Amino acid sequence: MSSTTFTSPIQKPNGHTLLGERPTSILHRTPWRPPVARSGHGIHVELEDGTTLIDAVGGAAVACIGNGHPEVIKAIQKQVETLSYVYNVQLSNEPAEILAEELVATGKGVFELCGFVSGGSEAMEAALKLSRQFYQIGQPQRNNYIGRHISYHGNTIATLGVASNAGRKAPYKAILDESHFHHVSPAYAKRFQKPDETEEQYVARLAKELDDKFVELGPDTVIAFVAETIVGATSGVVAAPKGYFKAMKEVTTFQIIKQLLT
Repeated sequence: MSSTTFTSPIQKPNGHTLLGERPTSILHRTPWRPPVARSGHGIHVELEDGTTLIDAVGGAAVACIGNGHPEVIKAIQKQVETLSYVYNVQLSNEPAEILAEELVATGKGVFELCGFVSGGSEAMEAALKLSRQFYQIGQPQRNNYIGRHISYHGNTIATLGVASNAGRKAPYKAILDESHFHHVSPAYAKRFQKPDETEEQYVARLAKELDDKFVELGPDTVIAFVAETIVGATSGVVAAPKGYFKAMKEVTTFQIIKQLLT
């Protein structure tokens, strides 16, 4: 049998224990433990040692409300007092139904339904699975996705495959699916638009490349084209050139468009 030894918390002169001064029990996403946050208000985050930081980015650029907003606190408290959890296979709930109605109603016809998950990786994984299910009956030969180079769609095995970030993919290359996930050039004018190309010509070239990839794979084997409206940290907050998504839609209406950074 193996035994585990738990170290005693380090006590500061004022009796306060700093978590950062003893071993962590969390499997962090980095090789080191990030600074430990204790509290936050608005854009300010206070660390356990008293240091105050300004969270100007909003975490991973996905939060803009800030910490401690009174309306958010009130809503969370009210919901926990009313109903804290139900399993969504067995039961739906009022807040989710009302929010879904609001998103569909204000989506300008883009959405018919929406689903709720816990993060971007799970959302993209669900989109890949749902799109495959859509064709499973009637067109089962559709099993290819076309993503873009220099892109990011999540940290699951499937989302790493449909994206193209060399550093993130490298440790898992041996088990990534390269037979069903294919890639075309990114919409990154600053780096890849030719000196003698207009923006319109650059977009036309990218549209032709996508069309050529469909022809190469067989148009009836492709499930969807997968792209971000704004690419985040993988390329540095890069928006597509004018007319890009309209041109891509003329090539294919089968698209999975992801956006978290807005």
